[in-house]
Amino acid sequence: MTRFRLAAALSLLPLSAQAAPSEPLVFLTEGQRRELAATIRGDVEMLSLETLLSGLGVTARTNAGVGSVTLSYQGREAILYNKKSLASIGGDLRLLSAPALLESGQWLVPVDAVPRLLGPLLGQKSEWRKASRVLTLGNVGAPRLSVATFVSGDVVRVVITASEKVPFRVEQDQGKVTVRVPRDLVDTTFTQERLTGGIVDWVRYLGGRENLFAITPGRRFHEVQVQEQDGPPRLVLEFRAAVPLARKEGAPTAAPTEAPRAQAAPPPAVRTVVIDPGHGGDEVGAVGPAGAMEKDVTLAVARRLRAAIQNSLGYQAFLTRDTDALVALDDRAAVANNYKADLFVSIHCNASRAHGAHGSEVYFLSYQASDDESRRLAQAEGAAALPLAPEGSDLSLILWDMAQAEHLEESSALASRIQEELAEVTGSQGRGIKQAPFRVLVGAAMPAVLVEIAFITNSEEEKLLVSDAWQARVAAALLRGIARFESDRTRAARSLGGRLSGSP
Repeated sequence: MTRFRLAAALSLLPLSAQAAPSEPLVFLTEGQRRELAATIRGDVEMLSLETLLSGLGVTARTNAGVGSVTLSYQGREAILYNKKSLASIGGDLRLLSAPALLESGQWLVPVDAVPRLLGPLLGQKSEWRKASRVLTLGNVGAPRLSVATFVSGDVVRVVITASEKVPFRVEQDQGKVTVRVPRDLVDTTFTQERLTGGIVDWVRYLGGRENLFAITPGRRFHEVQVQEQDGPPRLVLEFRAAVPLARKEGAPTAAPTEAPRAQAAPPPAVRTVVIDPGHGGDEVGAVGPAGAMEKDVTLAVARRLRAAIQNSLGYQAFLTRDTDALVALDDRAAVANNYKADLFVSIHCNASRAHGAHGSEVYFLSYQASDDESRRLAQAEGAAALPLAPEGSDLSLILWDMAQAEHLEESSALASRIQEELAEVTGSQGRGIKQAPFRVLVGAAMPAVLVEIAFITNSEEEKLLVSDAWQARVAAALLRGIARFESDRTRAARSLGGRLSGSP
């Protein structure tokens, strides 16, 4: 397909000699898309009120003597004043970002003030997305984009999944790979993720007019393969490491001058999983609006997951607590180490003051939080006390935690697979995986993740969290994530073993 380009919008109104043209913006309402021409006054971007209100059923009445305009819609009124930043909306005074202007009989309003004006007047949600230059009014649908990463041996996969068919544009240039999604509007909660292993260093969402993702290859990067898939629509980018000369088929190897070093053994197969139900005893955790307690939900889900693992996979599965008892944070990973567990999964319920917060999140350990919300959550759950060292230095990683550091790649892979499966149950494909300094994960000598299965402070999700049927669906999703992780890891280990032995 050809690359998306917005057609140049025609100016609908004459501009004064002092007006500077601005890049057109897109105005989206339910079932309608318009491109609007904007102008610059000083450093403020302005829109013609007449053009903006066209087709919305709003009447405008100018009082030239007072220098005001009254907008009316279904009994509601808003009044703007020439060269004043104050507006009266439904009798309440609102401060606009810049003054409204009356020029040659035509009213101009600041673009970023439109949501404060139209939202209350029309009784609908309105939003200005400056980076993508999109103005919305009402329930405007947008495809949801989620990002998942999979790190395994010499391959890193970055998967961008969309809730509906969207165009993807991939370019590789000057040490980075970019993915553009040329749609007026998309929704994503992904911001950035740092990967280890040297094949891909960073995956970032930069946004902008074409919803840009930027992927920064690492020192081991050799090539990238791209594939679009359906069901669901997604883009799969497979980044491959450079293969050392000695491992290429038919390449001669030099005679050894010293005793050969033993090859690193493949990771052991999963046989034991330790499940950690968050909180317990006097530490109830988060509490929902109807009184549901996090400690009860996590124990119920953990018990279901233990049974599912034992019955479906045949692994050993143990709980850090099987009763309403308090277990210290530092003791939970110690339980997993004592059982010589191959995986450690800590289960929690999320909490937020934001009423709309919903869905699942999966974390693996980092000495820095990936965003402010992750940092807040880690503090609430008991953040690890981290040593001070220069940010990004090797020393800080070594000091941070020797036990978990060697399992970061596999912890990331486990988190990705669990979140993918869990998102199908919770409807939170956009949240992705995150990193934070959770104290409960520090010291775990195996791949370890912390799962926030849903927001117990969300009244709708609280009802689901106490439902036996929904708890069973969550446990089944966690089981599928664990099974996929083990299957992928085993396949990667076999592939690596074949290459090291010289077999095809």
